[in-house]
Amino acid sequence: MTEFIFYAAVSSDGFIAGPEGDMAWAEKYLSGGDDYGFFELMSSCSAVLMGAETFAFELQAIGNEPRMLPTFVLTSNSQRFDGVTDPNVYFLGGEITDIAAAIHNQVTALTKDANSLVFVFGGASVVKQMLEANLLDVVRLFVTPDVLGGGVPLFDLTGNNEDASGNPVSAALSKFTQVNQRSFSSGLVEKIFARN
Repeated sequence: MTEFIFYAAVSSDGFIAGPEGDMAWAEKYLSGGDDYGFFELMSSCSAVLMGAETFAFELQAIGNEPRMLPTFVLTSNSQRFDGVTDPNVYFLGGEITDIAAAIHNQVTALTKDANSLVFVFGGASVVKQMLEANLLDVVRLFVTPDVLGGGVPLFDLTGNNEDASGNPVSAALSKFTQVNQRSFSSGLVEKIFARN
């Protein structure tokens, strides 16, 4: 079975990016030298799934560098990435359940292992679709003390977006159980949730 794990920083009021996509509020936590388990997670994964906007952001930030892991980009317009020739990058569109099945089949074929871990790396839209289709297995959130007050909400699900306390994260993860939590000197609190 392929497991999908989402890992991201989120502000205390539920935003994954600030107004106009600002990420400076999150980037400041990287200056202390702690990678918050990122390298260990990447080392245990067989593939990466991300949205088109996250992929475009990475292209702008680091260029068209070769991908170490098979990278699946969820997009309805793969032509916008015509200059990307990395054989480890795959552009997929359609229903998220079909995409998850295609990723499972391809990763299994590449790794010869039906029990792979896929790192879901960004894109609020990707996360929303995967949550609504009950496809995420583990969610690792690094909650910052920042209150952004606006921007790109991490969870923007159909219907009620908040629980009784007004917390959009708890409402979105109602089908998950928190299995671990740890605090960092930077002020971040990692919360790990597993699907029920």
